[in-house]
Amino acid sequence: MFAAKAPNATAACKQQAPRSKGALETRTPAGTRARHHAPGSALTREKSFASTISLDSESSWTPIQEDASHSEQTRSQPEFSGSGAIDEDSIYSKNERTMVAYFGPLPREVEDALDKTDFYTQPMTAKVDLDAGLGMVVSQQKCYIWAVQKNTTYRAAPVCYTLPMPPCSYTSVEASVLLPVVTITRSDDETVGILACSPDGLCWYWNNIDLCFSNVDQHVDTRIGIAQGDFVTHVECAGLMGYYFGTKYANVYQVAVKKHLGTTVLGSAQLPGKGGSAITSIFNFIGVAQGPDTTQKIASMTSGPKPQDFHGRWDVFAMTRRSLFKWHVYRSGEYALECEYPLKEQLTERIHRDYSATMPFGNDPRVRLLDIEYIKGGKLLVLATFFDTALRTATTPLSCGLFTLLPQMQSPASFEIESVKYIQRTIEEDLRPEASPSLVVPQGGPGVFIVMPKAVIISSTLPDFEFEDLVPLKTDRIIGFGNEDWKQRGQEMDGASELPIICRRSGRLGIHIQLEGNGYLSSSSTKMGKELLTAQLQAKLEQAVFFSGKRNNPISFDLSHYDGGDLNEASLNVSQEILNSHAGLLNSGKDLTSRLSERYARIRSIIECIQAADMASRLSIDTRFQLCWNAEKLAAANALWKQYQLRLASKDSAKASKANIKQVIQEAAAHALQKIGAHTKEDPMTFLMIYRVDALSELLCSLHISALKLSAAPTGQQEQLTKDINRIIVLSLRSAWNYRSQSVDSYALEGNCGVEPWTATENVINTLTTQYNRTLEHCSGSEMDVDSQDGKDTLAELTMELKDQLCDLADVTLQAHSERLQYLEGLSSYSDYNAKIAAAVVAYDDAKSNLLTPLVKLKKVLPAIQLAQRYKDFTTLVKLCINEEDLIAGYVVKYQQEFANALFQWYIDNDQMAALLEQGEKYSDLFTVFLDSHDYSEIAWLHDIKINRFIEASQRVQEGAFLENNIDRRRTMFSLSKLLFLAGLPKEDLDAEAAEKYGSRNNEELEMATVQALTADAWEKNLTGAMTNIEDKTKAVIKNFGSQLLKTQTALREAILKSTESLLQRQTISSEDLLDLLILQQEREIEGIDIVDVSLGICLHAADIPESRRPYVLQDIWRRIYIAETREEVDWHLEDVSDLEARERLLQTWMCRAYAVIYRAEGQKDELLLRPEQAKCNMPEELFKQRFMSTGERTEKSGLVKGMETKYKSMIKDYERENAELERRMREGQLMQKLERIKDIVKEEAAGTAPGSAPTSQEALMQDVEMQEDL
Repeated sequence: MFAAKAPNATAACKQQAPRSKGALETRTPAGTRARHHAPGSALTREKSFASTISLDSESSWTPIQEDASHSEQTRSQPEFSGSGAIDEDSIYSKNERTMVAYFGPLPREVEDALDKTDFYTQPMTAKVDLDAGLGMVVSQQKCYIWAVQKNTTYRAAPVCYTLPMPPCSYTSVEASVLLPVVTITRSDDETVGILACSPDGLCWYWNNIDLCFSNVDQHVDTRIGIAQGDFVTHVECAGLMGYYFGTKYANVYQVAVKKHLGTTVLGSAQLPGKGGSAITSIFNFIGVAQGPDTTQKIASMTSGPKPQDFHGRWDVFAMTRRSLFKWHVYRSGEYALECEYPLKEQLTERIHRDYSATMPFGNDPRVRLLDIEYIKGGKLLVLATFFDTALRTATTPLSCGLFTLLPQMQSPASFEIESVKYIQRTIEEDLRPEASPSLVVPQGGPGVFIVMPKAVIISSTLPDFEFEDLVPLKTDRIIGFGNEDWKQRGQEMDGASELPIICRRSGRLGIHIQLEGNGYLSSSSTKMGKELLTAQLQAKLEQAVFFSGKRNNPISFDLSHYDGGDLNEASLNVSQEILNSHAGLLNSGKDLTSRLSERYARIRSIIECIQAADMASRLSIDTRFQLCWNAEKLAAANALWKQYQLRLASKDSAKASKANIKQVIQEAAAHALQKIGAHTKEDPMTFLMIYRVDALSELLCSLHISALKLSAAPTGQQEQLTKDINRIIVLSLRSAWNYRSQSVDSYALEGNCGVEPWTATENVINTLTTQYNRTLEHCSGSEMDVDSQDGKDTLAELTMELKDQLCDLADVTLQAHSERLQYLEGLSSYSDYNAKIAAAVVAYDDAKSNLLTPLVKLKKVLPAIQLAQRYKDFTTLVKLCINEEDLIAGYVVKYQQEFANALFQWYIDNDQMAALLEQGEKYSDLFTVFLDSHDYSEIAWLHDIKINRFIEASQRVQEGAFLENNIDRRRTMFSLSKLLFLAGLPKEDLDAEAAEKYGSRNNEELEMATVQALTADAWEKNLTGAMTNIEDKTKAVIKNFGSQLLKTQTALREAILKSTESLLQRQTISSEDLLDLLILQQEREIEGIDIVDVSLGICLHAADIPESRRPYVLQDIWRRIYIAETREEVDWHLEDVSDLEARERLLQTWMCRAYAVIYRAEGQKDELLLRPEQAKCNMPEELFKQRFMSTGERTEKSGLVKGMETKYKSMIKDYERENAELERRMREGQLMQKLERIKDIVKEEAAGTAPGSAPTSQEALMQDVEMQEDL
């Protein structure tokens, strides 16, 4: 079949001109009716020549009128010609240029016959002759005839009459599906008759249709002498020149109706060949000697207009599959073949030229000539199909074109192709009989209709006006069409064209197009490509919205025919036009309430039409939300307007209250219009409801501002006004949200939108909050301002209503907060919105408390609980049910972790640890998740122990120990962490490497804390007397330090004093400060722990020593070991004493003790030992400053170190003194030689080969080594 498809991109420039926007129309129905008499035994033709069943079988309505008061640009709508307008219910489709209307059903006999027929084997065709006022349906045996009237709608089936058709003697398969050729005749006295011809050439003629039905067998017969195997397939009426029948194999015969001796007779003659030859068949002049040429099958016939010259010449055209033939037919009865034009060849050349990019020269486009029509200006219009590409497959569609032929003045026997209009839509061939596309040009143009079984493509004959439209059918089938015979009347074409069509099930439809007038006709389109396709898609979507829901509408509004357009833009444009009453198809003649309801119904159907076309997936998430928001704005506007009207119409309200709410509404509407830049001299509220519903949010936000002007109103009126405003705001927003919640699936609102919701703007939230606070003020104390008891009772009742509204306001305010937060979270990928999200979360949480807490105070506990549940304000829920165990248990079951978190947090905030642990035991799993997601390690580890999560408990205790400053508690916590870790081993899912690293870190920190605690304990033991002052204690401890350098190192001494003071106060100090204390006090052991061994271990493993400074800390240790003894103890030379004495002296030095520790250590010996020349301080200045600043004092404002420059220079000098002393001992005290001798002594002692060595000294050394191993 031939079916319209979506246009390809290369043909996008052929689209119709853009339609105007922004116009507002008014439609006023009118009840005009026309009377038509029912026929008797025959078809009665009056002036209207139409048959009806009853006076009520017709209906009409007035044309669409423009509402000029608000129109920015006039937009006319197409109308069918004639005095009567088309009833609104009869219109099936309409846009600015095209209208399709219903004109009534087919006769019941025709409907029954069509229901039983099979169009593959028993085709039927229809024809409408508007000049004669007849419609007919032709089958192989019958012709059904009924009366029709142009542009008159019949609600009941018309009366039908039946004529028999001449029988066909052919029995071949090809002939079995052929139909008789039937035409309506007109005599000189305008009598209408019927001429029918069977495929084998048998003609029957009824000369008067009004009389023939009384005796259908009374007809005039004749037979055309066609060749064997040929078939009559076409007929063309040439007015007074007779009727011309074309056969399958290109024979053309004239059948004339004549009067002979008062009797009507039929005469037939075959048209001659070329001029000057004898009377021969058409085969002779096309050069065929034997048999018919199948390539010359007649495709179509047409004729020229009514004779205008003195010769009375009429032109008849026959188009075969290859050529175009033209005859001159004269009133005298003579015939002459004017020309044979190689039409197919010329069209092929033109197609090759126009499609050179896709159709290489020499490639056959397979042109097929389908139909031809005579149009105004003496031109011919040819419909042809072809392939526009050389790359073809079995599914490659056919392209279609309209070729305008102009006879050449210099050579009348030839034509030239004046213009070509390629149709955007491709077609597929319908193989059923009588299914070939037909070309119809009513009035000779400018409208052009390509009629196919499933659709009608509309174009124009105007070469510079690119217009194209499509009228597709859903499940119905077009079986025929008709028009007025303009050529016989010699009418001029105008801007309107009409085409009646007959559908199998839908009856008679009419298609009207308007191409001229009101500025629509333009020389070229201003839009190109996708922009044009979008405009067409928008027009089709608008038609679907307004007409697809009509009952029995056969028109298909499948948007996929316009697949190349932008559906997002088109749908939003249609939605916005309906929202603000700019859609041309809206009825503007109703009251505002009805118009709002109509717009609401129309705007809801947008998404339904898109879903019906299976194109909803092409809508972006932003578009889906905006379509829903526009619909819900109309839902809210409906609710608002109705509530406003009810308030004004209420008989129970005082006039002052009505005047107050009217004043507030009007001023709010005016303020909203002013805010968006719209101005009107009319009623602002009415204007906004009609034309600017998109500003509904501004209207709601302006209500409380307008109400401020009435703040001086008497008590009672203020409360009533607040109540009215609350009701309008709440009802509007809830109507919008209700529609949205019901339409989630329809609009697929599963994602986040990038456009701010109109119900969740900051202005809306602020307005709701302000209105809530104003209502709250009215909810208490107002009765004190009223004197009379009746006034107090009324005000008390009003206050109760305000309290109820307070709950509603809290509800919609929290809903707005929730919606805004959801919107912002959808934009979280943009860093700029992170701060807004945080602010929105805080505002939402604050709003829950600020809005729900007053409800509890006003004894609205149940609504407060309901709102807390709805918006998951678990903090409020916990406060309301904290002493109700059953409620707590129910909420825990319902809300699980969310409620449990709020419950546990309440116990913590209110310092009820016992109750917390009790609830934690009851809801152990929830308490575990809560503790894992919150920083409450001080209680979390107890819960971990209870549920046997010892590793987790160890980690929490260790984390707390790192933050602990008290050395005793720190020591205890690391010790507990170690025990818990050991208790949790072995654990299957524990990483062995990570566990080893964790355990080592814990041991190191425990050792560090132990050393600090033992050091402080040792100092306390050595203090004599009752010292309570910390400064005195610190000085006493420092006084016992063995380092002689501290006396001259003022900056270092000050740092040591601070570290010592902290340690005496049981406060932890850094590892570097601790190493300074351990080395400089020159105590070799503390509580049996070797100081050198511990110091080296801290230097190697302490986590708080930066890796960049660790090598320099090791320098400090060895440098101070090398210079630990006094000068008297080290200023001797090896050669001045005996070996035994030298051995004894060296064994007592820090160097010997330190090297013994290094010698017995496992691994890293080279890393731990520094020679004297390596021990000099050479720390970079930057690292030195980092260490120095870490212990300095900082100012509160600028963060700079006080006296940093002075202290820094002083500290540098102290370290330089140490370097100088080290160099002196290396130079004068034989430090290097003594170190080498110490190495030998340690090795000998370790091997037990020390000759003559002192037993006590050796035993002491070995005890130290063994103690190191134990550690």
